[in-house]
Amino acid sequence: MARTPARPPESAITDDNLAVELPTSDLRARLPLIIIIAFTLISCGAVVYNAFAPVTEEKLDDKARSVASTACRATYDNLKTLPVLTSGESVDRAKRLEQENTIFERLAVTLATARPTDRVGGEAYRAWVRDWHGVNKARSAYAVALRASPDFPELLLPKDGSAPITNRMNKYSRTHNLIVCATHNLQAEIVDGRRRYPNDPTKVP
Repeated sequence: MARTPARPPESAITDDNLAVELPTSDLRARLPLIIIIAFTLISCGAVVYNAFAPVTEEKLDDKARSVASTACRATYDNLKTLPVLTSGESVDRAKRLEQENTIFERLAVTLATARPTDRVGGEAYRAWVRDWHGVNKARSAYAVALRASPDFPELLLPKDGSAPITNRMNKYSRTHNLIVCATHNLQAEIVDGRRRYPNDPTKVP
């Protein structure tokens, strides 16, 4: 008959013996909690990413984006080379505005040469270019009004609902990695007073 091994006396159970068993049992007990915490962190990360990352179904291929980005950067550089306007006379203000308008009109023409390959993306891109033409038209009308009156006429930008179209233009620029094309970087909405161009137009303000 087999003999049952005798249980070692209490004095023989050492901390070293316990150290072998306790971590395994503790890990097994805590595993569900660890899994829950991990899934919670992953879910929170996904929510934060979706909230802040630019997401769009209006795809813009690299070639078209390069055309737009290069044109906007050239516009930025050309605008910054214009001398600082120091005169408050309406004729001088109008002359400066017309110089800027020539640069902006060249931008819109160049943007229109891009041919996005995605159908939906192409429609969105062309709508964005049309908005640039809308801004240019408003700026040209302002220049005409400025020459006709020494006062400060109002820049009447086209609307998207109750907001100026520059809001949706800049949303398009952000979601398609065209920050250099944002109207505030190019000061497209500034028709009087000092122009404040950013040092780096490729950074999100």
